[in-house]
This record gives sequence, structure tokens and C-alpha cells, in this order.
Amino acid sequence: MHENNGKIAENFIGIYPVSKTLRFELKPVGKTQEYIEKHGILDEDLKRAGDYKSVKKIIDAYHKYFIDEALNGIQLDGLKNYYELYEKKRDNNEEKEFQKIQMSLRKQIVKRFSEHPQYKYLFKKELIKNVLPEFTKDNAEEQTLVKSFQEFTTYFEGFHQNRKNMYSDEEKSTAIAYRVVHQNLPKYIDNMRIFSMILNTDIRSDLTELFNNLKTKMDITIVDMGIY
Repeated sequence: MHENNGKIAENFIGIYPVSKTLRFELKPVGKTQEYIEKHGILDEDLKRAGDYKSVKKIIDAYHKYFIDEALNGIQLDGLKNYYELYEKKRDNNEEKEFQKIQMSLRKQIVKRFSEHPQYKYLFKKELIKNVLPEFTKDNAEEQTLVKSFQEFTTYFEGFHQNRKNMYSDEEKSTAIAYRVVHQNLPKYIDNMRIFSMILNTDIRSDLTELFNNLKTKMDITIVDMGIY
């Protein structure tokens, strides 16, 4: 009986593959371990990893500043045509024309970004080395964080590429120009229409008092009630 079992077992040898996992681990030994422990290299890397997250927030704050600075006072060509087409039920030809205007507006916004003197530094090592030290000059803690990456600017290459996508003129939801033209502008026009309707009601007499109560809380500087 045992002999038969052995022959049966031999028949299965080599038929089914055996999966094995090999694990490798790098462990410092000897002088290497002593050097790492003496100079605190691992602790330094852990600290830099934490500081990296903080510097990313500083970079994002600068991007917000840059966007406000670049778009301040911008005047876009084609807004009147955009408004007229937005406010009507468009046929196929009008929809194509509307999309062309949207593309034109996006390109104007991106052109405004690219023409700004600081744009060329946004995604390069100069952002860390030159721009952010000046941007953080009034915050000693942030400036120290930024300067700690003066020789480690490659840490941010992937992050820079991710942020660069925001300045695209393509029809992408992550792009600033797309959000301005395809999301914020329609909301602005809708709000204009609602405001116009309110002006034709009894609420109009209370708008001045309402404006005075809300202007500081909502950062409103002016409401022109004579625009319609």
C-alpha cells in the first residue's frame, strides 16, 4: 500500500508550480551602521520628510498669491458674446461657437499667467532657492523650512509637475482657466440674473442696509444697483 502511494506521489512531481517569495532587506553593518548612528542620518531624513509636507503648503500659498497677482485687473475679450450665447437656448452651430469662445477665454487666462515675470520660476528650483525665501521673509519659521531645501530641490519635481497642470488651457476640471470659464463665470451670470429679479421686488429698499451689514463679512466692496 505504501509503495503504491509513493508511485502515485511521483506522478504529481513537476505538474504544479510552487510559488515562493524572496524577501530582501538592507541592513547597515559595521562602519556603515556606526556612521549612520553617529551622524543621525535616519533622524534627519524623517525630519525632512515632515518638513517636505510643510513646504508644500507654503508653495500652495505662493500659487494662490501668484494667481491673484497675475489675474488682477484682467479684461477678457469675448465676454459679451459669451454672455449672449450663455443666456439663450443654443442650436448646434451656436454651441460650437460658444465652445470656441470658451477656449479663447481659457487661452487668454493662461496667456496672462505665462506673461507674468514670476511664471518661469513656478516649477523650477529657483522657486525654492530665490522666490520663496522672499515670499516668506516675514515668517522666520517658514523661511527656515524653505531654506532647509536649498540643496534638495529635486524633492519637489513631481509636486511641481502636478501644480503645472493647473495652468493648462485645456478643458480639464483641474485647470484654473477651466474653473474660471466653465464653473465660476456661469455662476456669476446666474447670480446677476437673480440679483436683477430681486431689484424688481420690494426687497430692493432693504438692499443698502443688507449690503452694509454683510460687506465686511463677505469682503464686498461695492454693489451697483443701477446696472440693470
